[in-house]
Amino acid sequence: MLHRGADVELEDLKNILVAHRAWLRNERGGRRADLSLKTLRDLKLPNLQLPRAKLTGVQLINCDLSGAKVHECDFFAANLAGSKFVGADCRESDFRGANLIGVDFSEAQLSGTDFREGSLLVNTGGNMAPPKRDEWTSEKTDTQMNRANLTGAKLRKSIIRKADLSGAILRNADLAGANLDGTSLRDADLRGANLSGCDLSRVQMNRAVIDGASLDGVIMTDANVFGVDLSKAIYGFLDTSATVAVDDSAETQALVSEMIIAHERWVSSSGIDGQRADFSNADLSGNDFSGHNLRGAVFVESRLRSAKFNRTTLDLADFSKSDLTGASFGGANLRGTNFTGANLRRADFRKADLSIETAVLADGTTREWLPRFVECTLDEANFTEARASRLISKNVSVQNAIGDQALLQLFSAQA
Repeated sequence: MLHRGADVELEDLKNILVAHRAWLRNERGGRRADLSLKTLRDLKLPNLQLPRAKLTGVQLINCDLSGAKVHECDFFAANLAGSKFVGADCRESDFRGANLIGVDFSEAQLSGTDFREGSLLVNTGGNMAPPKRDEWTSEKTDTQMNRANLTGAKLRKSIIRKADLSGAILRNADLAGANLDGTSLRDADLRGANLSGCDLSRVQMNRAVIDGASLDGVIMTDANVFGVDLSKAIYGFLDTSATVAVDDSAETQALVSEMIIAHERWVSSSGIDGQRADFSNADLSGNDFSGHNLRGAVFVESRLRSAKFNRTTLDLADFSKSDLTGASFGGANLRGTNFTGANLRRADFRKADLSIETAVLADGTTREWLPRFVECTLDEANFTEARASRLISKNVSVQNAIGDQALLQLFSAQA
């Protein structure tokens, strides 16, 4: 039966380490380190030597254990919030049920580790309950495991959302049923890994090696599979229809940035300088165009799933036949924008300006351009607080769209 522990003083910790070192050497007076349910916070402990220690439910909060030797340790239900294990040796350690918020395992040795679910009950005032975990706050709460060695790690049904596993080695790791939503697996080695039933939604898998990996029942909505040879994986059926293949290389991103800069010059100079941006047929899913002036830009038949256009000027832009599933246009200027034939399922138009664009021509006459929503898919699109007076709309259903009824009724009017 475990009882709630207390903070460990630095002098006491030194004595525990001395006794543990003697225990490892089978020397007289040696004693295995047991910090179960104890609390250590804000300590600099680089290169700590604590292999095979008992650390059940320990609270290591915002501690630096970079380069530590903590292999074969019992970290069951430990609270490791904000701590650093950079380059640490954690092989064969038990991390079941551990709190890993803000933990940095970059370049750590994690082969054979167990990160599955687990829960711990302790005796508190005669009652059995989960141990109380101290809070740790920081702007950076993602778990970092980039370039970590997780060969053979047990991660079945674990929750590793929005973690950084880029460049990690996950050969023969068991990730069956794990939730990796939004995690980075860029350049990861997943050879022989079990990913059956995994949620890989929005996962960045760019250039990951998946030879012999099991992908049965995997959810891959908006997963980036650029440079991934899916034919080398093992699966009975794999739905890749909602995946994207975006080149995230520095060279490609620099080219996109150059095109945006040239386009903004083209707009500000009325076409005298710069060049109009034409992103036709490109896969730019997930890219962030927020805040730029892309008035009149061309995105015909492009893939822009989950792309961000928040507060972007897109008056008279052409998105005809483009895939904008889950794209965000929050607060964007969309006066006279063309969405003919576009897939706008789950697109976010909250507070967007869908007004009429009016221009004075050289002969002094004026011309109006209305936003065009012809034969679009608007299922679950959100138009809350969007502004519009007239639209060109044809063969469009807003039955499952969200927004003010007065605005949604505009889509029913035939131009």
